[in-house]
Amino acid sequence: MQHAPELSAIVLGYRAGDSLLRVVAPLYDQLNEAGIDFELVIVANYWPDTGDRTPEIAAAFARGKDNVSIVARPKEGAMGWDMRSGLEAVHGTTLIVLDGDAQNPVEDVVTMFDLMKSTGYDVMKGRRTTRFDSLYRHVVSLAYNVLFRILFRTRGLWDINGKPKALTRSAYEQMNLVSDDWFIDAEIVLTARRLGLSVGEMPVVFRESERASFVRFSAIGEFIRNMTLYRLTGRR
Repeated sequence: MQHAPELSAIVLGYRAGDSLLRVVAPLYDQLNEAGIDFELVIVANYWPDTGDRTPEIAAAFARGKDNVSIVARPKEGAMGWDMRSGLEAVHGTTLIVLDGDAQNPVEDVVTMFDLMKSTGYDVMKGRRTTRFDSLYRHVVSLAYNVLFRILFRTRGLWDINGKPKALTRSAYEQMNLVSDDWFIDAEIVLTARRLGLSVGEMPVVFRESERASFVRFSAIGEFIRNMTLYRLTGRR
């Protein structure tokens, strides 16, 4: 029988390169120091023939560490597919997803894990109360969240795409997530509400990214299309 650790920490490392180590190395040390029974899964999915070294960097870090594993497959989707790849690979009772670009302090994982245990929330998400990213990202995020609140009446929740994202094992197994793209963050929140699960927020700091943003102008149309489909059908 597969061992079920207390915590499964999932780092989304798409095209992170060497900067991935700025996330996974201190995170691994902090989880050990906290005395948490954990596994760390690094998602390093990649587009073939692009020269992305992230899978090799992740594999080198994992070498010799029994509780660190790698998911590195040729890409079949965007961020949502990566997140689902990581969630499908873990075995813990609490699952926490963090981006691998160092924009969220790694200590957020331990903080959110402790909050999940103390509050009993089924799902928890970061809410970026202090941001150091670009004006463009600010504007896109504001427009998205205003429209999201109008369409789905998510009073009391903001910054739907904020990370880390945490789910209990029970919550995750009820969700049957399907999104391959950026909408997976919204799908988690909306599905939790539909199932009557409790959703909490934790204030987080959002640092400037070391890599170019993957949220292009076309993402605005993608967000609107996905929200409209979900509003009309209840599913993607």
